[in-house]
Amino acid sequence: MQKLNKNEIIDLVAENTHLSKADAKAAVDETFDLITEALLRGESVNIKNFCVFEPKTKAGRKGTHPKQHTLIDIKPKHTVTIHLAKEFKNKLNG
Repeated sequence: MQKLNKNEIIDLVAENTHLSKADAKAAVDETFDLITEALLRGESVNIKNFCVFEPKTKAGRKGTHPKQHTLIDIKPKHTVTIHLAKEFKNKLNG
């Protein structure tokens, strides 16, 4: 499976929109920054026909240390879940 990295996205945006590479980089960077800032504020980001990014907080809990087999406290942590849009799921699954 191939991976598409940020620089390749910038190149494709520049090519497909006839923007300069610098303008495409600025647009891609700003898009990612806006998504990141919204998630840090606790807001969901809905990109129509693609996906929804949702900030979540996983509750703290008790766990077991894998080597010492002792109880440990696992701290709460923040994460992001991604839900694919129905249209996108349909495209993936034919």
